[in-house]
Amino acid sequence: MNKLIVDRFSECLDIEKIRAKVTVRPDPVAALDSLDALIASEQLAGTLKQIFIPNEFSLAFIREMVGRASMHSQMLFKSEAEYASKVFNPPEVEVSPVCLTGLAGVGKSQTITALRKVLPLPTDFSCDLYEGTVTLVSHWYASARGRASGKALLEDFVFGDGKRIGRTTVAQLLKESRRRANRDGVSLALLEEMQHTNAGSGAAKVTEILLTMAAIGLPMVFVCNYSLAHKLLGRNSEDKQRLLTDPRIMLPDDPDSADWRSYVAECSRVSNGYIKADVGELAVELYRCTFGIKRLVVLLLKQAYVECRKANRRWVNLIDITRAYRSAAYTASAAEVEELQLQAMSNRKKQKHKDLQCPFDLPDAMKSNVVDFTRADRSERVIATVFQSALSEKERAAVRDMDTLGIDAPQAVKSPRRAPVLNLTDEEKASAFLEYKDNVARPKPKRPI
Repeated sequence: MNKLIVDRFSECLDIEKIRAKVTVRPDPVAALDSLDALIASEQLAGTLKQIFIPNEFSLAFIREMVGRASMHSQMLFKSEAEYASKVFNPPEVEVSPVCLTGLAGVGKSQTITALRKVLPLPTDFSCDLYEGTVTLVSHWYASARGRASGKALLEDFVFGDGKRIGRTTVAQLLKESRRRANRDGVSLALLEEMQHTNAGSGAAKVTEILLTMAAIGLPMVFVCNYSLAHKLLGRNSEDKQRLLTDPRIMLPDDPDSADWRSYVAECSRVSNGYIKADVGELAVELYRCTFGIKRLVVLLLKQAYVECRKANRRWVNLIDITRAYRSAAYTASAAEVEELQLQAMSNRKKQKHKDLQCPFDLPDAMKSNVVDFTRADRSERVIATVFQSALSEKERAAVRDMDTLGIDAPQAVKSPRRAPVLNLTDEEKASAFLEYKDNVARPKPKRPI
């Protein structure tokens, strides 16, 4: 085939080019103090929502999906004879889709949007098989919102916005979808917003939609939340083997990672001075209040701006973030954050809050940083609580006055974080236990007779 086909995806596989293409740094907000507090907070939130600083997971995921699409395109256009046979006699091939899952608000949809930016734009293609040109399309994107069945999605692919012609069966639509996908060089299928189908329809309907899409034969990605993944895991083995054997789990950024600090720094830049706090301290406080979920960061900063205006100030500090965390508007989100923190410190799986529990087993290394942060933060808050309880009434009144004036109250002395626990061998653990027993453990004194 021609050079157009060979080079179709070659410019989409470089990590730095991907980063440059998908990064979104909006213009800073301006003149918020001239607006009503609620209107200004909405404007701040709208700008913060636009931020997209791709983390390492997003970059790797985008590159992998582009690579899969590139391989499919190369096989499709291997030769004119291969291309012609797949157009005029499309084979029946069923694929195992990639399941992109994660907590609500963690950035799955933004990553799919970024992936679509990277994939090649439509381009005209001509060959000896037909007259004129065909527009090659890199991917098909579908939203399950408002779709009652897999047949409805296939009709969108076949007819587009045009008029439906007569009555068609799923088999006829599948055959035509395969033919058109091969003719147009479609190399990836993206299916999003599965949670809207899940509501009220059960896992059976979702399974039918996914299996219908997979039957087209394209490399495929579908996005789902944890609660839907739990329901799919309850399906029969033949469904699970088709749909859940290739998961990609998008976790919140690590609290100490460069990705998280870059995102917080960008939030601070976009605020244009309306958020005044050290970036390091702001990153810690935001993670404590949001568990690293970026949708919650936007909600929290929006409410924090409202709190600062209530205090007759024009800029947000850490005290406003704490007040926003305790506000009525953030109550539901705060409860979820606290549940996630409890889960991070305990390996027990509960029957409740399935939407907050990853349905797949995660390596301990993927959870260690979050666990360490949560434990250290809890320890620091206990120390701060003890410190506050030790103050006299006059000292507490002074702290309240400083809060009212917007002055950062003196912080309790923070104990240094413990060194990470080493992975010891069984012999080392036994030796450490015996040493502890010899040096620390003492028999309890007997009661006097």
